[in-house]
Amino acid sequence: MKTLFFEVLNTLVRLNNFETEGAKLIRDELNIRKPLEELAAQFKKEWEDKYNMLISKGVYRSLRQLARETIISLLKKYSLSLSPAELDYFGNAISSLIVETSELYPDVVDTIDKLSQMGVPMYVLTNLDNDVAKKILLRNNLLRYFKGVVSSDLTKVGKPAIKIFQAALNRAGVTPNDAVIVSGLVEDVIGARFLDLKVIFVRRSDVQLPVKPFYEISTLAQLPEVVSKLD
Repeated sequence: MKTLFFEVLNTLVRLNNFETEGAKLIRDELNIRKPLEELAAQFKKEWEDKYNMLISKGVYRSLRQLARETIISLLKKYSLSLSPAELDYFGNAISSLIVETSELYPDVVDTIDKLSQMGVPMYVLTNLDNDVAKKILLRNNLLRYFKGVVSSDLTKVGKPAIKIFQAALNRAGVTPNDAVIVSGLVEDVIGARFLDLKVIFVRRSDVQLPVKPFYEISTLAQLPEVVSKLD
């Protein structure tokens, strides 16, 4: 029986209006008199630019640090700066927004339950902070299905770096041959190949994959049948 390692974002949950809620927080707390749509677009761009740069360089940042750096860049446009304590506040508040705006994909509950009934060992392997990932899973009544959560803030390295995948294998006590990554993120497809790990890619969005995954599915509902054929 293969052990499955699930990403959370773009796999189990999507974020619904995260950028808009982030922009509201910034606007209301700092009294920035700009249209919400403009602020949300800037927040989205800064967040994605920062995250993609970290991924491309294989550099680690906790979610809260990513949030702080996003806020710093965004506020420079308005000639504003914050104290370390204020930045910490926004780091925590934006992390909470990720939990609050998370929304389960409709194919998740039945699939995870079916895999559990099949006796498939399941872990979470994510670039989210550990507490954020667990809160999302708890909020959606999923945490009980997973044997553990391996996160970038605990391993101090993020996907696609090889060390986080190695940490996940060590945690589960399995070899690459006995493990499968289930994810809708490009960084899993890139990172897993360094260990010859199989990736089942869940196509939640129209992204270009630089390398071909082991298998691709359009809905998580296909996963139990795919996994049953792997052994």
